[in-house]
Amino acid sequence: MEENLNPAVSAAPVTEPAGLNFVQRLVGVYVEPQKTFEDIGRRGGWLAIFLIMAVVVCAMTYTLQVRMDHETYMRKALEMNPLTKRMSEEQKQTIISQPQSAFQRYSGLIFAPIGALVIYLVSAAALLLVFVIMGGALNFKKSLSVTIWGMAPPGLVLSLLGILFMFLKDPDTLEIDPASNVVSNLGILVAQKEHPVLSSLLTSIDIFSFWTIFLLAVGFEAASERRLTRGKAMTGIVIVWAIYVLIKVGFKAIF
Repeated sequence: MEENLNPAVSAAPVTEPAGLNFVQRLVGVYVEPQKTFEDIGRRGGWLAIFLIMAVVVCAMTYTLQVRMDHETYMRKALEMNPLTKRMSEEQKQTIISQPQSAFQRYSGLIFAPIGALVIYLVSAAALLLVFVIMGGALNFKKSLSVTIWGMAPPGLVLSLLGILFMFLKDPDTLEIDPASNVVSNLGILVAQKEHPVLSSLLTSIDIFSFWTIFLLAVGFEAASERRLTRGKAMTGIVIVWAIYVLIKVGFKAIF
């Protein structure tokens, strides 16, 4: 039998699927996450979605500053801080009455996106560690892309709802954490001041948290070159999330 030596016949070219542009990714992560994360796993990329998230976070922070007066904000901040909440009324009033510089007033617009980036970096590192132990074929670049694309889309929806509700609610009833103005968790079942530890636990049982866990599981399954099943990916993410919740609840219990 003669061998076929024609390279055009013997070696068919392997064509990679066409990559998604940013708009296709942004829409796809909501309506077709599997296909979207397969593209993210192949090509990476996270700067554009982060910049949009940064703008929305700044808008949310600015809205809170516009809707809540300085004295109310400072009083609530002092009551939330474990180091200052036991101060006398006179001590609190002294801090509140101090003049505020322009930098102090608008520093939140600078630090809010920086804080978001730090959260993404730490989350990506923690998830990468767990999945490397579980045998996933991942590196930090892939982990960061999947983490931001898994966390930012639910965060965008939550932030936009937070802005809406801050305009609808009475300014005196607003929380200084803008996202907390959206009722999406079981924290409404108890009073935060009376049961801070239980409240901290119940606020973690959140629709947006579960949505994020699902997207991250889809993303890491795709990015791991199928070395992680959906179930294994979900398990790893839940482990990291549970550790975060325990730390948060423990902090409340201590202070």
